[in-house]
Amino acid sequence: MKPWPYMRVGLIALMVACQHLIAGCSKETPYKKPPVPVKIQAVEAALLESGLKFSAILTPREQVDVAFKVGGYVQEILQLGGPDGKLRDVQKGDQIVRGSVLAKLRDSDYQAKLHQATAAVEEARASLAQASREFERADRLFQEKAVSKDQYEKAKEKLEVTKARTGGAGSQLDEAGIQLQDTELRSPLNGVLVSRLVERGTLVAPGTRAFLLADLSSVKAVFGVPDHVLKLIRPGNPLTVIVEALHSKEFQGIVTAVSPSADPKSRVFEVEITVLNPDAQLKDGMIATVRLGAMAAEKAVPVVPLNAIVRPPGESQGYMVYVLEERDGKPVARGRKVTVGKMFGSKLAIAEGLSVGDMIVTTGATVAYDGAPVDVIP
Repeated sequence: MKPWPYMRVGLIALMVACQHLIAGCSKETPYKKPPVPVKIQAVEAALLESGLKFSAILTPREQVDVAFKVGGYVQEILQLGGPDGKLRDVQKGDQIVRGSVLAKLRDSDYQAKLHQATAAVEEARASLAQASREFERADRLFQEKAVSKDQYEKAKEKLEVTKARTGGAGSQLDEAGIQLQDTELRSPLNGVLVSRLVERGTLVAPGTRAFLLADLSSVKAVFGVPDHVLKLIRPGNPLTVIVEALHSKEFQGIVTAVSPSADPKSRVFEVEITVLNPDAQLKDGMIATVRLGAMAAEKAVPVVPLNAIVRPPGESQGYMVYVLEERDGKPVARGRKVTVGKMFGSKLAIAEGLSVGDMIVTTGATVAYDGAPVDVIP
């Protein structure tokens, strides 16, 4: 018997089995992308205000470098009570009273100079008394024709020279006394110590800076404005200063100076506002916002966090957000183009494209896509 018919039947069976296998494979479930984990937030409303705002830096009312007028070794430094209640050398941040002795130099050398000057004055006064008596005697004898005019002139000249020497000795005594006083370095104002640059035992030369003091009883808010804003600012105008570091607390100030010329680089005019600071809340270097003009609320606008704003896919311009919607009862992200407006701290106003109350994607906006199923996480 020939094997051909049996082989043909086997091949047909094999083909049928392959067809069933292929059909079975085609019925497998297609791959689905997992939901994108996101955080969502409702679009909030913020009041859009009119007027102008400028950033300002707070500076002390007065700041003084206190330096030694004479040289020597630092022997003493002002001591105040520390946080533990114990005395310690004055440190930055301490309150200083006008007239306090901040530091004192070793004064033995200046005491010696004062003694020498005192002795020189006493000697000069004695010489002056003697010269005065000699001149009186010469003058009397000259009137009586008992001495020559030359002797009289010599006595008079000696008196004048002695008077000059006595005056010079007196000036040296005054100078020695002043130098002795200058060994004590006193505070010229009531204020706070910004820095101390000397220690006990430091050898200082005349003119050495030792302390930096600042008067913070009031502060100056300094900012720049362009030329077209100058017409809105005059010395004496009341302005509001807002300090975000103090929970956006508002302080009332008065314009005390307006620069008559613009900065050659920035082309803005410097304006100075003085703000009273009785509670010492305002510090040197704080950043503040100056409110200029009417700041009445115009309308409420929707605002979103910055991390909710993304670029539209494949575009280098424009902005969009992902809004939460439902599809077949499940949440999905839908891209929506928006027009942005002003900044509100860490949030951005939306001029067009969103309404207050819309649920938008915040965390996860950079990995979401239009129509993406999402998994809302807390």
